[in-house]
Amino acid sequence: MERKHHRPIDYLHNSINKVILIKVKRNRLFRGVLGGFDEHLNLYLEGTSQIFEYQDEDGNIREEHENLGSIVVRGDNVIFVNLANQE
Repeated sequence: MERKHHRPIDYLHNSINKVILIKVKRNRLFRGVLGGFDEHLNLYLEGTSQIFEYQDEDGNIREEHENLGSIVVRGDNVIFVNLANQE
């Protein structure tokens, strides 16, 4: 019986060309298509938007987006990566 290896890097490879969510230091969130990455976890994202969450005067949580296009997120700033669904 062949066993598939499910290392974190395998999940990252499977998320290339899919939309992912990244949280980095200073509580910043980015959503974009993972174009690639390197051994330092520097992430290349395309069609990226930065997500801002805030509470409005009624106490509701609101979300705004700033379109950034293609960016590189430095790996040592990454806190977590929400990978694409593994189907």
